[in-house]
Amino acid sequence: MLPAYVIHSKSLPERAGHIRHELDRVGIPFEWILDFEVDEITPEVDALYFAKGAPLSIRQKSCALKHIVAMQRICKQQHDLALIFEDDAQLVPDFIARLRRVLAEAERWPRPRILHLGAATNFYTPAAQLKPDQSVYAGNRVRNMEAYVLGAPEAAARLDWIARHPMHEPIDIAFNRGDPAMGIPFLWTEPPLAEQGSLNGAFRSSLACKNHSQTRLRIQFTFQKLSRRHLKRWLHRWIS
Repeated sequence: MLPAYVIHSKSLPERAGHIRHELDRVGIPFEWILDFEVDEITPEVDALYFAKGAPLSIRQKSCALKHIVAMQRICKQQHDLALIFEDDAQLVPDFIARLRRVLAEAERWPRPRILHLGAATNFYTPAAQLKPDQSVYAGNRVRNMEAYVLGAPEAAARLDWIARHPMHEPIDIAFNRGDPAMGIPFLWTEPPLAEQGSLNGAFRSSLACKNHSQTRLRIQFTFQKLSRRHLKRWLHRWIS
């Protein structure tokens, strides 16, 4: 199995048990990314990675820096491919079998490439493009960052982009601009292999500016998922 890294904050201990259970269940050993807690971000580090006056919370910056550390470790270890999970990722029951299929199918795309395994923001491949024997498709944006696959070449490219373009927005949004500029396609899995617990209501979000209740998040996510993944696709097929 691929090496794996988990983005985690020690201020959210309930998530540590969750992600450990998820990854133990599917048999994936992992390494914690615990660097850059909110009280460890110095002015020098802030200036190095973030644009002056960037409208980001300290927790958003901490999360971004943890992803950067994960990519630095992937580069240092020269991993051909590795998994990065956020600590609220919820994996499908047959995650390993589907991941193997996705990895094999992704070989059709030349490197660099990044596989977006989740769909936390409920963006899906249009119905007209879906094929019974296909599970990887070219997308048009980052699907959040709860679960993704990349290797040393992609990690190095992203780190270089950040070094030249200090972030003024959340890291996933930054890569919506950065990845296309570097020739890195957005590869989506259909159906997704993971969901993000802080967006589907399983956990209270630690990054959102508006502190919505978990019940509201659960209802909002479920409605959006039904609308975009099922109803919108059904209507498109019916109209076609």
